[in-house]
Amino acid sequence: MKIKLILLFLLFYLLSLLITLPVSTVMRFIPENSGMEVAAVSGSVWQGKAFQLTYKKKYHLQQVDWKVDWLALTSLQLKLDLKFNNGSKAMSGKGFILLGFSGISVENFVVDLSAPELLSYLSLPLPVEASGDLSLVIKKASQGLPYCQQLDGYIVWQNAKINSDMGNVDLASPNIDLSCENGQVSADLQQQSEQLTSTFNLLLKEGGVYQLQGSIKAGNKLDPSIKQALSWIGTQDQSGATPVNFTGKL
Repeated sequence: MKIKLILLFLLFYLLSLLITLPVSTVMRFIPENSGMEVAAVSGSVWQGKAFQLTYKKKYHLQQVDWKVDWLALTSLQLKLDLKFNNGSKAMSGKGFILLGFSGISVENFVVDLSAPELLSYLSLPLPVEASGDLSLVIKKASQGLPYCQQLDGYIVWQNAKINSDMGNVDLASPNIDLSCENGQVSADLQQQSEQLTSTFNLLLKEGGVYQLQGSIKAGNKLDPSIKQALSWIGTQDQSGATPVNFTGKL
C-alpha cells in the first residue's frame, strides 16, 4: 500500500513539474542549425507567449500566443490553440494545430495579410507590385504522402490589383479553392473582372513538380501592352480565351 502511495505521489510530482515547466527551458534544446530563433518567451510549455519567432532570418511571427487543449490529450493528441499578430495592417493568424500518431493536422486556421507583405516573401523574376488583402482559411488539413491526406480550404484576394512595367491589371477578387487529390495539393482559381477573366488549376505533385492548366481571356479594358503579352502564351480559341498548359518544378 505504501509503495502505491509513493508511486502515486511521484506521478503527480512529475506531472506538476511538466505542467509548470518554463518554456524558456525547452527553447534551449532547439538545435542551432535549425534556423529557428525565438525572442522573449514567457509562460510554460502548456500556455505561453513569445515576442517573435524567426525562421532562417526571413520569416517572422510576432506576438505569438499558445495554449494546449487538455481534453485533446484523452484522445492521444496534442492540440495547440495558436495565435499571432505581426502588428497593425500586418499578417495575423489563429487556429488549431494537432499532433498525433498519424502526423500533423490543422483545423479552423485563418491567416490574413496584405498583398505587398506576401510579395516580400517571394522571389519573382520581374518587378511587380500588388495591392489588396488576402485571407487563407484552412477548415481542415492533415499530413500525408507526398503532401496531404486531407485539405479543405480556400484563399480570397480582395481588391486585387497588379502593377508592373508592362501595365496595370485589376483582378477584382479572385478566389482559390484548396483540396487534396491522391496526396497532391490542388488549387482551383476563379477570377473575373472587366479587364481579365481566368480559370486555372494548379496541381503540386511529388518532388515539387507542378502542372498548371486553364485559360485566360482579356477584357476590353485591359492595358494594350498586357493584351499583347498574352498573345505570347498561345493561340486563342473560338471564345477569345487562351488555353494554358504548363509544367515546371519548384
